[in-house]
Amino acid sequence: MLASIPTSDDRELSARLFLPGRENPSLPAVVIHPATGVHKGLYSACAQHLADRGIPVLTYDYRGTNESALPGDYKDKTIRMSDWMLYDIPAANRFLRSRYPDRKIVAIGHSVGGHGQMVSFCDEPVDAIALVASHAGITKLIPSRLERLKVGFVFTVFTPLTSRLLGYVPVDKIGMGKAVPAGIMLQWRHWTRRPGYFFDDPSFPDQSIPLTRRFAKVTAPVLSIVLSDDPWATRQASDVLLDRLTSAEVEKRDITPASIGAKEIGHMGFFRSKNKALWEELYEWVVG
Repeated sequence: MLASIPTSDDRELSARLFLPGRENPSLPAVVIHPATGVHKGLYSACAQHLADRGIPVLTYDYRGTNESALPGDYKDKTIRMSDWMLYDIPAANRFLRSRYPDRKIVAIGHSVGGHGQMVSFCDEPVDAIALVASHAGITKLIPSRLERLKVGFVFTVFTPLTSRLLGYVPVDKIGMGKAVPAGIMLQWRHWTRRPGYFFDDPSFPDQSIPLTRRFAKVTAPVLSIVLSDDPWATRQASDVLLDRLTSAEVEKRDITPASIGAKEIGHMGFFRSKNKALWEELYEWVVG
């Protein structure tokens, strides 16, 4: 079922709601907050798997990306990653809550969708949070020197150059999701160079509640899933976020490809059908 999610600043987000064949009001409803530039279609198979087990699931695209992008968005440098966290993620939570007011709402955050959920928790809380490959993207924490060089190139050369020449950053050309507005990548670039990631950004919007306090206000149970072959979202990088969750009960699960008989999982692979063996464990946690 296609849907449109209104935000508090008058944007509309393209969404899809996966409905169970038979409703079971005792089960929670799930929203999947996507990774940077990733089309909601990546999450369709996992969402359908959960819906087949009786759980309604909402997927969507952030503003400025994929089917939520308006004409001119890609060259709009005022669209920032913090907008996803302060407007889009709360809007998706609110939309699902309005449709299922009597159910628990569980958020699954992939990469930036995970820490965005923590940022927005005090604005639009949920009942449980599963973090998949969600980490502080601090370049210095990447274990592989080659991968650090690649990421360094993306942020110090590719991003400023393409944003200047094209007005947007075609990250799809280098295998990082779809093209995103320059403002997204420029803000993200700013965070990757700071020792404390966005916690060290005094220009982060809405400083009435500092980010450290926002994280401390998260009271829902949190599951953190790290994939051992993920070159970026290592346990160390994930713990930069988790260490700020001083009021939440946090469970950590580190998964190797070998544990499901796979050759690789990586940063994006959790939601791919070839790794669907991982989804049953996720289902059990969601309904637990």
